[in-house]
Amino acid sequence: MYKAVIVEDDVFFRQKLATVISSTLDIEVVCTFSSGEEFLMQINKMHPDILFLDIGLPGISGIQVAELVREDYPYMEIILITADEHYLQEAVRLYASDFITKPLDIARLNQTMSRIMKKSLIPGLLIELKTTDSVEILRQEEICFVEAMAKKSIIYTMKKTLTCLHLIRELEERLDKRQFFRSNRSYLVNLRWIDAVRPTSRTTFQITFQGIKESAYLQKKRYPEFRERLKLFLGEGGQSQWRSV
Repeated sequence: MYKAVIVEDDVFFRQKLATVISSTLDIEVVCTFSSGEEFLMQINKMHPDILFLDIGLPGISGIQVAELVREDYPYMEIILITADEHYLQEAVRLYASDFITKPLDIARLNQTMSRIMKKSLIPGLLIELKTTDSVEILRQEEICFVEAMAKKSIIYTMKKTLTCLHLIRELEERLDKRQFFRSNRSYLVNLRWIDAVRPTSRTTFQITFQGIKESAYLQKKRYPEFRERLKLFLGEGGQSQWRSV
């Protein structure tokens, strides 16, 4: 069951939205708020999967709320609510999974929720990783990059680092090839989270990522393919905001 939260100051719109969402199988509206400040005070107690967020909130704006949420919950589905579809385009690109408009377009809302549910059912979205004393299950998009280490691999995410008992070539086969790129013999990088690419020598580039201090490396001869793969990923709706230095 997915947990949804609504942050919307229009009480009638909020109630109608909650009613429609609650009628959807596997989505439960666990709480509603009339301001961003109230929601941010409670977010750590609820850990919602889906956030329906009005842009035009009183006090702190919906865009500001989204920015703060993304710092600690980079994978939360954020659905922005607005009466101005044109204004929303940049906000969607930066922060949101989708948007709905006022007055409520129920058909569009149902399409949005359907897309989110289908996304959760995509084969390979979750990956099971064996460690020395447990089995970890991660969402693939949580992974920033993978580093080879002898007959093991180190997995770097924004929240933790773990060592798993898998060769990097095995993980390369199992991870989504649209998102992940083998940048050299020892690194497998997630195109979604790349922040910058900088030359470090005549043969190597350093890759840095959003949200973590660790970095990976790219062979210079692989750079043209890397650029093409990144362009293709962005064209399919990826959100990497990488910088080439």
